[in-house]
Formats: sequence, C-alpha cells, structure tokens
Amino acid sequence: MTPELAASLKAFLPEITLVSFLSGLFLLDGFVPKLRENKFSLVWVILACVAGLGATSAVKTLSGDFFSGMVSSTGLTTFFRYFFFFSCGVTAYLTLNSKEIDGRGRSEFSLLILCMTFGLSLMVLAHNFLMLYIGIETVSIISFVLAGFSRESTRSNEASFKYLVYGAVSSGLMIYGISLIYGYTGALGYPQIAEVLSKSNGAHPYVFYLALVFIYAGFAYKISSFPFHFWTPDVYEGAPTPVVTFFSVAPKAAGFGALLHFLSGVLSPSGVHIAPVMAVISAVTMVVGNLSAVAQTNTRRMLAYSSIAHVGYVLMGFVVMTPEAFTSIIFYLIAYCLMNIGAFWVIGIVADVRGGVDLKDFKGIGWQMPLVGVCMAIFLFSLTGIPLFSGFIGKFLLFGALIQSQSYLWLAVLGVLNSVVSLFYYAKILRAIWLEKPESMGTEIHLVRWPEALGLLGLAIPTIILGLFFSPVLEMAQNWIK
Repeated sequence: MTPELAASLKAFLPEITLVSFLSGLFLLDGFVPKLRENKFSLVWVILACVAGLGATSAVKTLSGDFFSGMVSSTGLTTFFRYFFFFSCGVTAYLTLNSKEIDGRGRSEFSLLILCMTFGLSLMVLAHNFLMLYIGIETVSIISFVLAGFSRESTRSNEASFKYLVYGAVSSGLMIYGISLIYGYTGALGYPQIAEVLSKSNGAHPYVFYLALVFIYAGFAYKISSFPFHFWTPDVYEGAPTPVVTFFSVAPKAAGFGALLHFLSGVLSPSGVHIAPVMAVISAVTMVVGNLSAVAQTNTRRMLAYSSIAHVGYVLMGFVVMTPEAFTSIIFYLIAYCLMNIGAFWVIGIVADVRGGVDLKDFKGIGWQMPLVGVCMAIFLFSLTGIPLFSGFIGKFLLFGALIQSQSYLWLAVLGVLNSVVSLFYYAKILRAIWLEKPESMGTEIHLVRWPEALGLLGLAIPTIILGLFFSPVLEMAQNWIK
C-alpha cells in the first residue's frame, strides 16, 4: 500500500465505517430473517451514526486532496459529516415507534438510509465533477425509493414518481452542463477547471454560462431552490413522515455543501462573479415559498413550502461569499436541523394519534398532549425567527452578512418582510393547537411515550439554548471554515 493510498483511506475513515456497518446489516438481514420483524436494524443505524461521528472526530484534522484529487477533506466537510450522521441517527431514532414504517420494512429502510448518508458524504467531499455526479445520483436514486416506501399508499407512489421525473430532468441537465464544461476546459477536477478559467481573464464564451445554468439545475433540485422546487410539496405530503424528516434537512445540507464547494473551488478562484444571479434566486425562492405556504391547510405541504423559503434565506450567504457568510450558513443549518426535525416529528406524532396532518387534526392537541404542543410552539417560533430562539440568531447572522457587504441591502429587507409573512402561516398551526377544540374527539390527556418525549426535549432545549448562548457554536463554525 502506497503512502498516498494509506492517507486517502485514513481520510475516508468515516465513510468506510458507515459502509462497514451497512455491509454487516446487509449480511445479518440475509442470514437472520427474524431481525426484519423487530427494531434491531434501526438500532444498528444509530450505532453506525455514533461510530461515524467518532470516526469523523478522529480524522477532523486531516485536510487536503485524496484519491488522486477526486475528494477533498476540509474543515467544512468535517461539519457536514457531523451533520449527516446526526440527521441520520435522529431519523432512525424517531422511526423506532413510527406506525408508517412497519416491522416488515424496517430493515430495508435502515439499509436505504445508510446508503443515502454515504451518498451525502460523497457530494460534499467531491472535488471532481465525476465524483459529485456519483454522489448526487446515489442520493437521488435512493430518494426515489424512500419517497415511495409506503407501497400501499397511492400518495406515496405518486410522490415517488414525481420525484423521479424531476430528478431525471435535473440530472440530465446537470450532466449535460458538466459535459460542456469538460469540452471547454478539458478537465473535470475543480482546481484544473479553475486554472483554465483564470487564464481567460473573464472572457468566456456563452456556452460556459449556459453550462453553469445547467449545472445549477442539479444543485437547485437537491436544495429545492426556484425553479426546481415543484417536487417538494408533493413528495413531503406523500412520503412517510420519517422519510420526509430526513429529506427536509440532510439532502438540502448536502446540496448546499456541494454548491459551496463548487463556488469556492471553481468560480471564486477564476474570478467568475454570479452574486447578482444568486441574489435574484434567493429573493424569488423565499417569496415563492412563503406566499405558497400561506394558502396551505395540510401541515406537511405548509412546511414543505416553508423549507423552500428557508432555502432562500440560506442562499443569502452565497451572495456575498465571505467568511462571515459561511459562518452564518453553518449556524443556520444547525438551527434549521433541530427545529425542522422537531416540527416534522410532532407532525408524525399527531398523524399517529389523530390519523391526519391537516390543520383540523391539530385542533386542541396542545391540551391533550401538552409536551407536544409546547415543543411545536418552540420549533415554530424558531422557524419564524422570533428572538430568544436559534432561528432568530441564524437569520440575524445571514442578514448581517448582507448588510456588511453594503451591496444587497434590498435582499436583507426582503428577508425580514418574508419572515413577517411566515409568522402568519406558522400562527395558523399554533392557533389550531392551543386555541381551537377538536371536532370529534374528547379532551382527555394523552401521555407521550418516554422515547418520544426524550427526543422532542432533546431538540427543543438546544433550539432555545442556541438562541441565548450561541458564541461557542459560532467559534466552532469559524474553525470549520478555516
């Protein structure tokens, strides 16, 4: 084994750990069929994520290009590895008591979500278009299967089909854009492409900018950015709640990480400026997301459009591309992970108790399940950006990064106005929870099972703490982007 290969394998230790657990679970599932009927496979996923977190901590100081420049390990990739393993572990934990993932499908779900987590890591580690595309396709194909995981549900099948159609179109556009870049520069590696672009002194043919548009289609599809966001509400409404919970945070973060790696590794060094375009995309995405959410009565669709709006907020950081902006992106993703997983977890609990996720199904749930109602209020206040919650700090940092640039003040003002609009539809959920009585059910108290109570508190308490004591997280974020 050469020293270069040894170093590459060491840098790839978190992913190797994940694949090892994945292979072990696959073998156990084949030789011990009875394990398919219990929760053992989900526990295996949680253990895999814990081991992955430990492996990430062990190699977090390693940085550089590995596997002949195909992947690159940096402080930023370390953060995203933490993010993916945490999201996967929490999703497996909330799936333990989910009625939507029955015993027959737990092992398949576990295998798929581990495979998808591996693909997410490939996306953010990619330092070459070939590796990036492999990562995106790994995530996309598994996403199509997970979206239609409830095979008996017509809505789940419809969600999977729509996801497949949008994914195929955006994937085709992206690979065509990559081929145009390769034809123009003769390279697929980010450093090599940046070197060729920098020699042209900003004079690029129109086909180069056309290629960027096509490549953006692939990124926009993963993060649900305008105009490739249309799949989001249908998939969020039809897919099982644990699947939607994972979709709402991990693939989006991977898309942001891959986009950030591409912009900072290819376009910024070569002097290609796309800030005005990113500002327009950010503005349109948040406006479309928030205005579309106002008219929704299904809470899943409402939070789907809400997630689109939050993508617009995060894209503000891509407009200025400063260290402060990168720090704000990392903090916002951490806050968004906590509050969005928590909100969808509450929706899953209400679906199990009431049998639906429309606003009418939330009526009086706060009085029947006080812990669920209080936690949902915390998550929604944070999503709105109300002070004393982590969502407020995240938006404050993003808006502050724009204001410091002194070039896109209008975008910061638009972000504030959109936050006000979001308060209207989040308040509809809170009104149903606390101010309205259930139509056909009594008001008896329903006790939340202790695993669910522990999980909700484990997400709600940090959501508050990060809104009050955020300096340690900001310091870690600054270290990650160095």
